[in-house]
Amino acid sequence: METVACNLCGSTDATDYAVVPDLLLERPQVVARLVQCRRCGLVYQNPRPTPEEIGMHYPPEYEPYTDYTVQRRQNPLLRRVIDYGINKRCRFVTRHKTGGRLLDIGCAAGTFLLGMRAQPGWQVQGVELSATVAEMARTQHNLDVFTGTLEQAAFADASFDAVTMWDVLEHVHDPAGTVREIRRVLKPGGILVVRVPNLASWDAGFFKTTWAGLDAPRHLYVFTPATLSRLLTESGMPVVEHSTAIGSYVTFALSVRFWMTARGVSAQSKQRAGRVLFHPLVRIASAPIFYVPSAMQRGPLLVTTAQKGA
Repeated sequence: METVACNLCGSTDATDYAVVPDLLLERPQVVARLVQCRRCGLVYQNPRPTPEEIGMHYPPEYEPYTDYTVQRRQNPLLRRVIDYGINKRCRFVTRHKTGGRLLDIGCAAGTFLLGMRAQPGWQVQGVELSATVAEMARTQHNLDVFTGTLEQAAFADASFDAVTMWDVLEHVHDPAGTVREIRRVLKPGGILVVRVPNLASWDAGFFKTTWAGLDAPRHLYVFTPATLSRLLTESGMPVVEHSTAIGSYVTFALSVRFWMTARGVSAQSKQRAGRVLFHPLVRIASAPIFYVPSAMQRGPLLVTTAQKGA
């Protein structure tokens, strides 16, 4: 474990924010201490696992590593839901850039890269820390994926027209350094699209320590629109827009699961609830309910687009 200063302003003056157990992997003995910087308001884990230690919290069954292409082929309803979500992600890129080279950092098995590869005018590459999952993306989907970190990939200056990070920035040990490296590999006028949990969301206020956006101990940072904007701007990537119109239902359902786990609900009961909550028809039918928080920038996931100056 290591003790760190605030990544945003460098201050060591922080107050306790929450103590959160690992509800995703159901390990109550594994807890994370979150603090909030008194100077800038950034919430971060302190102390935290070192880069050498953090890998033990990402086992092979870690859910974001899932390759959904098999389930997608077998279930037409699930295919529609997955395709809708991936196309929505793609539009965050294509409404600002009509083509070029795209890099997805933390690409996992490559689901998003496959969506972008299907868009006209795009060449795609990925970076993935897990060797097993990166190999899956290469062998099963013929994707160009580097195994390791962005910094280890050592791409040339001004290599990409767009860089994406879907649910990744909150996991890295030095977000400010990562954004500066992204700026280096982006072409002038290139864009960064980053999605993170939104600490200013209604879900975060309602679920508190069982909110899925905290996901201890893997989430080292928890951003609001204000703290993320400051991080990007001070790293040379001014913000173009914020949106929370994505992923509200899935995050809500996962928070319900976390809430049930924290209260000792049986595995059988959670499985029954999960089958209902994650059924494609339920997800589609409930979409209007989540429209209001999304429209008011209070959805649980924040997608921010930033741009490198010319």
